[in-house]
Amino acid sequence: MSESGERYAPGETVYLLREVRAGRQIHEIGTRAHVLADHGVVIVLHLDGSDAEVLTCPTDHVARADERAARTPVPQAA
Repeated sequence: MSESGERYAPGETVYLLREVRAGRQIHEIGTRAHVLADHGVVIVLHLDGSDAEVLTCPTDHVARADERAARTPVPQAA
């Protein structure tokens, strides 16, 4: 469930807002993932990339792709 109270849809692209430990690996902030299931307090994700795996984490550890883009600072011209 997002900060606004909306549930994440299966297949939706999200990004990690915090480091997430899964087994021996630590997945970095900004890692892209796809939602497999949203259980309210926790979310089940399939991480993209070479470290692809399925993990669960608190829903406040992820942001929708459009929310992440809105939070990215715009570079200032010199």
